[in-house]
Formats: sequence, C-alpha cells, structure tokens
Amino acid sequence: MIMATLRVNVDTFRHLMQEKQWSERDLSLHMGLAYSYVNRVLAGKRQPGSKFVAGALLLGLTMEQAFFVDREPGQADP
Repeated sequence: MIMATLRVNVDTFRHLMQEKQWSERDLSLHMGLAYSYVNRVLAGKRQPGSKFVAGALLLGLTMEQAFFVDREPGQADP
C-alpha cells in the first residue's frame, strides 16, 4: 500500500497573496474558510483538509500549483 501526505505549497499561496495584495485574512475570506484554519495550515501546524483543497480550487489554483504529495520514504513510483 502506498502512503502519501498532502502538503501545501506555501510559496504559491504567499505569491498569490502578494500579487492580489491580500492578507491571510483576505485569503481566508476568498477561500470561504476561517482565518485561524488557514493560518494554521500555512504555518504547517495543521494538515490541509478537503475544505482547504476546495478553497484553493475556488481561488483558481490547480492541485499541482497548490499542493505537494509526499510519499513515505522508500516508495517507488507506481
């Protein structure tokens, strides 16, 4: 079984925020999420859930732009 973790590409979100001149609060509003949740995900204190993924897609980001998939060490490509 392949085990993987979805990780946020924080640089993409920071770049978008800078481009749009948004604060983290603005970003959370545009994603339809609580500020505290967005803040914790971007700080690496919480894993992104399905609502965060949906919010990223609402911003027009693709999965490839917004996230990385980390595999457990030693796992080969399928």
